[in-house]
Amino acid sequence: MSERRVPDWLPRAGVAVALCGLVVWSFAQRWTVLAGSPFPLGVDGYFYPVQLRSLLETGHLQYAASPLPFWVLAPFAAATDPIVGTKLGAACLGALLALPAYAVGARLGRSQGAGLVTAALATCSAGSAYLTIEFVKNSIGITVAMTALWLVLRALEVPSRTRIAGALGGIVAAMLAHKMAAGLVIAIAIPASLAELAGRSWLRGRRLLYALGCAGLLAMIVIVLGLVAPRRFLSPDDAHLLGELWTTAPSWSLPVLDSGRGGLRLGDEPLAALVLALLAAIALVVERQLPRATRSRIQPASRSVQVTSWAVVGLGLVIGLPWLAVDDPQGLGMRLRIASFVPMALCAASVLRVVLRAVAPSVAGAICVMIALAATVHVPGSRTEGLVPTHPALVTAVQALADQIPNGDTVVVPERHIAFMVAWYTRAKISLRPEPVPIPERWRLVPLAWIGMGSPLDQALLEVRANPQLPRPIGLHPRHPNGLVLVPEVTWQYVLTRLPADARAYFAAWPTI
Repeated sequence: MSERRVPDWLPRAGVAVALCGLVVWSFAQRWTVLAGSPFPLGVDGYFYPVQLRSLLETGHLQYAASPLPFWVLAPFAAATDPIVGTKLGAACLGALLALPAYAVGARLGRSQGAGLVTAALATCSAGSAYLTIEFVKNSIGITVAMTALWLVLRALEVPSRTRIAGALGGIVAAMLAHKMAAGLVIAIAIPASLAELAGRSWLRGRRLLYALGCAGLLAMIVIVLGLVAPRRFLSPDDAHLLGELWTTAPSWSLPVLDSGRGGLRLGDEPLAALVLALLAAIALVVERQLPRATRSRIQPASRSVQVTSWAVVGLGLVIGLPWLAVDDPQGLGMRLRIASFVPMALCAASVLRVVLRAVAPSVAGAICVMIALAATVHVPGSRTEGLVPTHPALVTAVQALADQIPNGDTVVVPERHIAFMVAWYTRAKISLRPEPVPIPERWRLVPLAWIGMGSPLDQALLEVRANPQLPRPIGLHPRHPNGLVLVPEVTWQYVLTRLPADARAYFAAWPTI
């Protein structure tokens, strides 16, 4: 009796069902957290509704930013409202990371099983969930970057006009989505493309000149876009971030954020990325030493795949260095650490590509399915770690501000979370720094957490209310006179003169948090 042969479509159908289930599962987890509060979550939570409201009402963003995330969130906001739309779109687009992660992982691992493991590790990671809650643009940017990387690898695998156009479109989308997404794709796509072209002996004579010319033109376009719109695209102004990327005081526990207040760990994913990067480096070296007979059991990796694998290994090693500066919540070091799930997942695919050569294809597939299931059911790290909730009392205080700001004046706020909340509820102009705002149009809005309970500034703001010659500070918070207080600029300057020298210097510098 002849052995029954499994239909070719069955494994593909199984992977498709698994990916759909993974997307639905991840969406449900993200949405459960986001829907737990009627208010936006995260430090920049109100930034996205403000931007979407402006986009729907005027057709453009209120503040300069990479536009693609807001374009893709706009339909969700139009169908619901800017707050719900942001949450719904963030959960959906974050969960959809499973699809491009699978596509890239399958190419790096040369198997559907490796792609499934990559998708599970990336999508169910604590870092990916944190991006959905805290940095929605970055979350969407990672999904776009992974899609662009797949399109590039696909075009290098079988070049055609359609695939090359798709790859270029993916790179443009990454540039429009987020600066980190653009940097990630460009850093991997250029060396992978050059390696593939060199391997096919295309970089010779005129073709070499054409390639160099195209690379120079691309670099010039990136630089010009950065100079014209530095808030939207990678620009020379971002070079200082590299200088601030390192510290002389190493943190061997590899936290995502080490702010001195407990920090942020996200399931120790930077450590996992470092370990998998080291294993992937060993696997890539071993792969080159394997005899051709052993290599033939799994389709050999192309030059572009090998270079991409090494680039991802390098990213994982950099992220895992203990000298990475992660004390600034807005710094590049923290952003890289949050995204450590990307090299973690992709390095796993490279490891599987080599390790699974030693077993039969059916066994290799079963191993990958078990790993993917384990990653889906339980990945270390809380899905709510680092969550910054919005307190109802703070919302009430900001809503009370609506009739207090003269038309055309600007509210200077030292805290981003409150600043964008003010913009949402009052539509007033906001600024984090006082210098750009003319003094007659300047109001200070300060929370008690910034003032300090019982501090000299707290006492001075209470005492100045008894001075009939100065405009009174306006207490907005329902629980404390200075819980959230609006201070006219002339009163603020007077209050500073009543402080001790050290406190006066500190608050006059207007430290932002």
